[in-house]
Amino acid sequence: MIGLALTPEQFKTLLRMVYIGNTVVNGHRDVGFITEYDDLEQYVFSRAKDAGFPAATVRHRAGGEEHHHPSSVFENDLEVNALLDEYDMHIMLELLSEKLAERDIEISHGPDAKTKLSEGDYMKLLEITADKYDKEFTANGLKNFGVKE
Repeated sequence: MIGLALTPEQFKTLLRMVYIGNTVVNGHRDVGFITEYDDLEQYVFSRAKDAGFPAATVRHRAGGEEHHHPSSVFENDLEVNALLDEYDMHIMLELLSEKLAERDIEISHGPDAKTKLSEGDYMKLLEITADKYDKEFTANGLKNFGVKE
């Protein structure tokens, strides 16, 4: 067993970090939750009351066991939601830039560009092309982005 001595502010940050981590890992899953993250979240949140944050958790009994989950007060934490929104936007734009760059390379070099070009040349071209989209999204967000029918 490992013990940690945390200040109340550090514990509050730990609650947020554990919540964010579990949300990233399991938040998109309808089934197949990775239980290690849920279990650790419950364990940390079970200590919230004793650490001075009783409103951070909701307790209920299921299957003879007490479960601790983040409360709606905690889930509506503006700082946590801002961090998650920032992460979501970053990941979306990074992935969108890369996928659009892959599409552009296929248009200009053919559908077999990945195998036709050397790995180094393809990766360099992908980086240069994706960087153009990154710069556009950084400057204008999605304002200039559209879908043709």
